[in-house]
Amino acid sequence: MIASETSARTLLPLSATGIESEGDEIFQLTSSSGDIKVEKSETGAAAPKEFPADMIFEQDPVQILNAILPLYLNGQILRTLQESVASELAARMQSMQAASDNAGELADELSMQYNRARQAAVTAELLEIVSGAAAIEQG
Repeated sequence: MIASETSARTLLPLSATGIESEGDEIFQLTSSSGDIKVEKSETGAAAPKEFPADMIFEQDPVQILNAILPLYLNGQILRTLQESVASELAARMQSMQAASDNAGELADELSMQYNRARQAAVTAELLEIVSGAAAIEQG
């Protein structure tokens, strides 16, 4: 039902590809079998990218980025908070299920102990009646 895996997400820069300079080192935080590792890679110089000549922007690309970036960040932060709440609720559900299971086992155990005590009391009364009857027959 629950899979708890920690994750690290890079929000900015949106993509590391193409912005690095020659000789830059890129570090990535990864996990393998629960162990956290840092992987390092060095890159060469990236070739500059240009927009095709026939591409027309109605607004300056910087203005577009300035308008979209807050929405992107809000969406990513909201997603992270929702995942956090879902994880907390799942953990609560799991602990409540464990508590219910433990209560059921405890009720079964107490019922068995009660039945054994009742059976012992009935057996003791029967022995008293039988021994009383036997004493009357002998007497």
